[in-house]
Amino acid sequence: MLFTSLVLLTLLPAVFGQSWQQYLNGLVQALNTYGLTTLASASAALNSSSIGQQVAQSLSTGNWTLFAPSNQAFSSAPINLTSDPTSVLNLLSYHIVHGNFTEQTSPYPNITLGRTLLNDSSLVQLEGNKSQVLAWSNGSDGIFVLNNGTTVSVVNKTVYQNLQVLVIDSVLKIPQNLSDTLSNSTYDVTTLAGALSSINVPTNDSTTLLNVLNNASGITLFAPNNSAIATASCIGGLLPNTTALIALFGNHVINGTTVYSPAFTNGNNYTSASGEPFVFKTNSSGVYVSSAGSNWAHIMRSDVLTSNGVVHVIDSVLLDKKVNTSAANSTYQSATSVAASMTIETGPVGVAPTTSTGH
Repeated sequence: MLFTSLVLLTLLPAVFGQSWQQYLNGLVQALNTYGLTTLASASAALNSSSIGQQVAQSLSTGNWTLFAPSNQAFSSAPINLTSDPTSVLNLLSYHIVHGNFTEQTSPYPNITLGRTLLNDSSLVQLEGNKSQVLAWSNGSDGIFVLNNGTTVSVVNKTVYQNLQVLVIDSVLKIPQNLSDTLSNSTYDVTTLAGALSSINVPTNDSTTLLNVLNNASGITLFAPNNSAIATASCIGGLLPNTTALIALFGNHVINGTTVYSPAFTNGNNYTSASGEPFVFKTNSSGVYVSSAGSNWAHIMRSDVLTSNGVVHVIDSVLLDKKVNTSAANSTYQSATSVAASMTIETGPVGVAPTTSTGH
């Protein structure tokens, strides 16, 4: 392992009595020594703003994981690290995860998620003002991050005091809004994006169903892929009936709660935006979801992150047009109440139990 002697030296002082300024100076020095000079320069800029100083102060206590882009990663990314301090701070924040638990990383296709420091409301609209998450998994060549339809490899590991440093070969992109995510051809759900944008909400004809979902705070969408939409004859039969279409697609959504894939198998129960219960099952071929006992859909790609939630791509339309308004409203109110009790997750997100601290 590279940097072994430096790691031993940096572990000695730990955080006993040092200020956040000392911690930040030591981190910058360590990153320079690791050869991560571009990241070191960006990190030094944390001292230039009060919010950046708060980030440095947070890092000086507890345990953290830094996904650290190499110099080559920065040189290959269209990023100006000097023009906009806020953008640089947000970018760095998305590379920092609460806790140190990468040794618990699941083997692919299972996914591990961690809560990052990114919580700028212009970029993140999760329930309860939660910070954005990062998703990664374990492959034959080690850990890789799932980021905006691409995989980013961890190419080296080291430690700075309480901070695990995972060197990665690309700069991570912050999750986009739902509309832009669905329009990304990588995920094979562009037909769904068009369908949702063509459905006007009766209470406001100028607002489409896609806009409603795009503006929700905390949302989980089970998104039928392009072939699923193309072969679902029921959608064509419902086209004149906006109410029925909204009910159908509402049974593909969990409103007010972002549910990541690890939570599918831990006994949790979820209710759709149309008020119908979701059921999950797992077998040797993967994970499946059903709405109120309708047909089963195979989850083809999980944990596609968006600014306000998550998308799970499925291979069939869930053929459930029923509505239970009372159950939908009750579930949403309950989710809002739970989200208001904010915690900081320092372990894998969606896996119980996790160590949480009041916020």
